Amino acid sequence: MSKEQYCSPHPAHAPLLLAAVCAHWRSIATSTRDLWSSLNFQKSSLAEDDTELLLLWLKRSGSRPFSLRLVLEPAQSQPSASLTAFLSTVFDHLTRFTSLVICVEGSCSVLAESKSQILILQELSLDVEWDDLTVTQLLCNLFRSSAMKSLTYVNFRGFRSDSSPRLDHDWTNVTRLYLAYEMSVMECGWILSQCRRVCEARFELVGYWGESSTDPLVLAPMLLKYLRQLEISSLEDLSPLFNAFNSHSLHAMRISLPRSADPWPHIPFIDWIQRTGCRLQELRICGPVTEEECAEIALIAGIYPTVSDAPGM
Repeated sequence: MSKEQYCSPHPAHAPLLLAAVCAHWRSIATSTRDLWSSLNFQKSSLAEDDTELLLLWLKRSGSRPFSLRLVLEPAQSQPSASLTAFLSTVFDHLTRFTSLVICVEGSCSVLAESKSQILILQELSLDVEWDDLTVTQLLCNLFRSSAMKSLTYVNFRGFRSDSSPRLDHDWTNVTRLYLAYEMSVMECGWILSQCRRVCEARFELVGYWGESSTDPLVLAPMLLKYLRQLEISSLEDLSPLFNAFNSHSLHAMRISLPRSADPWPHIPFIDWIQRTGCRLQELRICGPVTEEECAEIALIAGIYPTVSDAPGM
């Protein structure tokens, strides 16, 4: 996320604290729209009056663009009526939002049912653990809207099944992209190819249980001239990705492959380095890479990779 500070609804914090000093301060605080243009909820569960607080913030912020961060820790195993009401209010006012962060667990149909248009949203972060397709359906509904072109930051963590539709979207203005859910290397490459202005990209391909094909995977060539940092964790062979993309500006790369996966795509990686002439400043590899392969990488790429056996990144 950005470094933007979110206001707390706690009485001991601004803006509620300022409004409680005296009548004069209250008048100034309640009429200063920017004080109410962001809101942060971080708690174990939502109460009924939290929706009222959200509505109060939205009212006092006037027409200012709004930012919201909702983190339920520990996440609720089952969504409450309060959470449903809160999220319904959020999606009823999406045209006001520039930044939306939702970190919750469980299933909540209000997400999938949302038909709201997002006009000015620049940052969308959904960190969830769902047992159904509600979030994927939500994203597909939202991403099909041409009004989503203002997005520059996308962060989506969750799970889906092979029957879920692809996230079709105009990714033109996305500069920071973080996706962690069930998808194939082919879909990862397709999404990456749409992000012509992406500077930072991170993919966690947490598993793909779709129908496998015996045909060689081939991705169309892609030029990512602004990409500076790429992180990818995958259970699949990454050779198609290395064979497809060019990025002369890439400075940092982190690749994670479990030992149970196919061998580390050493030859496609070497070919990629030689083809692009990329001069990496940081290279981290987690997976089955040998000392001989590291030495060849160092000779070709001019940098000796940092190697780890630890899973993940």
